[in-house]
Amino acid sequence: MRQETILSLLLVAAAQSSVVRAHDHHGANMNFDAGEPIGGVLKMHIFLMSISFGVLFPIGLVLGLRKHRLHVPVQSAGGALAIIGFVLGHAHGGRAFKENAHSKFSWFMLWLLAAQLGAGIYLKLHTEKRFNDVVRPYIRIAHKYMAITMIVTTYVQVLLGVVAWLGYCYDGYLGQCLAHLIMGSSFLAYGIWLLLLVRVAGPWLSKFGRSPELYDSAMIMVWGLFNTFTEHGFIEKSHGWSHKDLQHTSMGVIWFCGGLLSTYMLRKAEYKERSLFPSIILIFTGCAMAAHEQDTEFSTKVHFVFGSSLVLAGLTRCIEIMMITTGLIRTDTKEPNPFQYIPVFFLCHSGMAFMSANKESVTAVGNMGIDIGTFSLGYLSISFLLFFYAYFLMQLFSELGKRSDKDMALPTAADGMIYQTVGQQDIEMSDTSAPVLRNRVHGDSHVLFNADDDHDTDSDNDNDGFETQDAHGIVIRNSRSSDSIELGPVHSN
Repeated sequence: MRQETILSLLLVAAAQSSVVRAHDHHGANMNFDAGEPIGGVLKMHIFLMSISFGVLFPIGLVLGLRKHRLHVPVQSAGGALAIIGFVLGHAHGGRAFKENAHSKFSWFMLWLLAAQLGAGIYLKLHTEKRFNDVVRPYIRIAHKYMAITMIVTTYVQVLLGVVAWLGYCYDGYLGQCLAHLIMGSSFLAYGIWLLLLVRVAGPWLSKFGRSPELYDSAMIMVWGLFNTFTEHGFIEKSHGWSHKDLQHTSMGVIWFCGGLLSTYMLRKAEYKERSLFPSIILIFTGCAMAAHEQDTEFSTKVHFVFGSSLVLAGLTRCIEIMMITTGLIRTDTKEPNPFQYIPVFFLCHSGMAFMSANKESVTAVGNMGIDIGTFSLGYLSISFLLFFYAYFLMQLFSELGKRSDKDMALPTAADGMIYQTVGQQDIEMSDTSAPVLRNRVHGDSHVLFNADDDHDTDSDNDNDGFETQDAHGIVIRNSRSSDSIELGPVHSN
């Protein structure tokens, strides 16, 4: 608690000091040169922010969702690195940058982090007097969803940082740049959503009793509607319709129409009812993108790689759904079928490939003399890393859940423990006078004793119980109660 309080105070102080400094290396009048090397301070800023927001905060979120004792230390370490990185990012004297969204969005990230740490401090105080017992549940909910929001905003800030570093999306390129980044991110998010369903969210989603493709279809329909009206003249003034505008807009139309059809068909469908229409939409979108003519041959090949990956994602998703409906893949098992990861990966790769296909990036890579094979393998490697990152966080969530369930579960015979009544054990004295217990439980030793069951007892003795025999052969009978149940270690000779 003390650590988080100190971090919050330092965060506010860092914000105030950076305002006073009036850093003049971010501005519209600066002479930006993308080829100019960045200084050591800026490199340290990138490194610290990557560790803080890219590693520690997401892991801290998972630990917090599982109420792990390392949640506070990990979040505190992430907050400390974020403070240092924020100061360095606004204090470096290296390369000058044009006015960019990355530096402006950092202020939103700063206040979100301050609110997140403040909510954590409040929850750690365990204050429930006066109005706090009413406010506390809402603070807890806000604390959790701010942490989840931090994951999304971190991804956006990283993209904006790469754009600022490369100097892209200026001088009339803003519209096409945003189109590629937003659409590519949507495919990537779709892949992460499917991975979430495969790894952890499937049982939770089944409680609603709706088909999984209903949510896919609704997202596709809404996104298609948005894409239809934003691909032409939404960000920048457009003079006439180009073939790119027509194709991008038509992609939004097919997403809206196909999503509307699939959503309506699945509006009353149960969880076990599936649909292939979301996958078919992906296949047709991939075919259109693979045939998308570009200004240069290299750009055409990049779009072909993206479209092919999207077609493979749709085809493998169709095969997965058919295997599930025919019983070849079971959804009630603890571990998913390995084939279910294939469409997820192709969706992630298609998103990365589409983001890389913006005009400035393709032109710069083409001028370097890099061929399409090297370029594709490079982004394929990044796709593997992103898939690994998302899979690692979800696997960590599952593993922590298993440990928590195991800690709360009662011990079993495998742990050297057994459930039994007092009358169901014989105590024998060995030569060393150490008690040795022999189990007489009828049936499964994991089942608690049933008082209605018949047991082998001495009918001639009115005092039913268990016997102990000392070293001299003297038998001692003790009374028992059939309602008394012991839990203790079981030893054997």
